Amino acid sequence: MDERLREAWTTIIQAEDYDAHMRAVGQAQANAELIRELFEERPPASGTSILFAGAGTGQMFDFIAPDFLNPFQTTFTDLNAQYLEKLRLRLIETSGIQFKTVLDDIEHTELSGGFSLTIAVLLLEHVDWRKAIAALCKLSTERVFVILQENPPEMATAMRRDLPRVGSMEIFKRIDSHLIPAAMIEAEFANHNFRLVCTTRREVPDRKQMVAQEYARVEQASV
Repeated sequence: MDERLREAWTTIIQAEDYDAHMRAVGQAQANAELIRELFEERPPASGTSILFAGAGTGQMFDFIAPDFLNPFQTTFTDLNAQYLEKLRLRLIETSGIQFKTVLDDIEHTELSGGFSLTIAVLLLEHVDWRKAIAALCKLSTERVFVILQENPPEMATAMRRDLPRVGSMEIFKRIDSHLIPAAMIEAEFANHNFRLVCTTRREVPDRKQMVAQEYARVEQASV
C-alpha cells in the first residue's frame, strides 16, 4: 500500500466523513444491493465462516438489514480500529447476528483462513492489490467476491479532484487511489487458481459503475 494512502485510511479520514461521502456519490447504496443479490441468489452454506476484508464502518447496513448474515459466523476486518468500532455498534444496535471484528492488514494478514467466502468491497483500489488478492484466495476455501469501481475512460483515478469533499475526505485532493482494470484482476485471480464465474454491475452517478466479480476455486487434479 502507498504509505500516503495507509496514513489517510488509518489516521486522517474520519468514519463519519467517509460514510457521508459514500452516501453522496451513491456507491454505498449500490454496493449494498450487490451484496444483497449475492446472498439472495448464491449464499454460502449455512453455518460456514465468511470474511468481509477491509469492511470499514459497515455502511452497507444503513441500506440492507444484516439479518442475511444470521446463518453464518462472520468476521469483519479493517486497518482502522475506529471504523471497526462504528461497524460493531451498528450491528449491536440493529441485529443479533454472530460476528467478530479483527484489526488486520490484508497485505500481511494474520488470519488463519478457512472461510467459505471472502468479500472485499472497494478494497483493491486502496492497497497493494496483488498482495490483497493472494491473501483473499489463501483465506478462502471456496469463493471470493470483490466489488471494483469502473470509471469512464477519461477518469483514471478513483475520485475526481475537482469535486467538493466532506471534511477529512479533502485528503483525496492531494493523493490518488488508482483503479485496476477488471481484466487484470481476473488474470491475477487465475494465478491463484480462482476462475471468474459471475459479473454484475450497478451504475452510480458521474458515469461510474460498481462492478461485482465472483470467483470460485478451481480444484486441482491429483497427479
